[in-house]
Amino acid sequence: MELEKLNGIKVFIIESLPNGELRTGEHLKDEIRQIRYDKKVEEYEFDCQYSAISKRNELIGLLSDIKDQVSIQNRFPIVQIDCHGSVEGIHLKSSEKICWEELFEYLRPINIVSNNLLLLNLSMCYGDAVIRYIDPTKRAPFRAVTGPIGEAFPEGLEQAWAKFYLNLIDSLTNGNGLCDIAQDSRLIYYPQDIIFDAYFDLANKDPMLFQTLRKRELLELYKKEEPMGMSIQMYAMWVAKEQSEIKKKYRDYFCFNDLQQLYQEAYEKLKQK
Repeated sequence: MELEKLNGIKVFIIESLPNGELRTGEHLKDEIRQIRYDKKVEEYEFDCQYSAISKRNELIGLLSDIKDQVSIQNRFPIVQIDCHGSVEGIHLKSSEKICWEELFEYLRPINIVSNNLLLLNLSMCYGDAVIRYIDPTKRAPFRAVTGPIGEAFPEGLEQAWAKFYLNLIDSLTNGNGLCDIAQDSRLIYYPQDIIFDAYFDLANKDPMLFQTLRKRELLELYKKEEPMGMSIQMYAMWVAKEQSEIKKKYRDYFCFNDLQQLYQEAYEKLKQK
């Protein structure tokens, strides 16, 4: 992908739902095409590709194909996954479960070839759980993630995503940001830097929540093992120090901050057109 030639958006809709359930992904494909027609938006500006899959190997192959497409197409990539979800991961039509960490391994190559532009949209229950399983030692698997909080229902998801993509197509001319678009659609939007800091800088970002989480962890440790002779204050200080070192060492790498010069050069070239 050549950032200075970036032109348009490509949505890759992946649906994996049991027979007899509302085809939210297929309906979204039709909704996007109708919105595009109503708004008189050309296909090269805003395109979508719909795929229905059942099994793990189909998902792996499809994401690999998406990576190849993204690498040669100069479009802002969105991967939208419509399936069942849980705190642990996504559930496919075949009843196979893919944990979040495994899904990240398939998404990360797409984000890398897109120069950290991948938006992941999760149309499923507990899409917000995705932010709990970030590996700071690797590149971020997406630039940002959008989805519902907690339990979700098909009709509500259809309405939310229809509004999201309507607003997104409108943003081609009005310039609204993704965070505003998601909030207006009653979805959450987490960029990668916020996700990283929620883990590894929480002691500074939200000290009260940080202390609460450490108390819970210490209680669980006491239930499983003998008391360690460590107060909550000492434990919290130890965790804060460990996380601070992780932030210092890995944040720039995780968030692709080394690409800032590339972004600036691409932006300058786009302005000249």
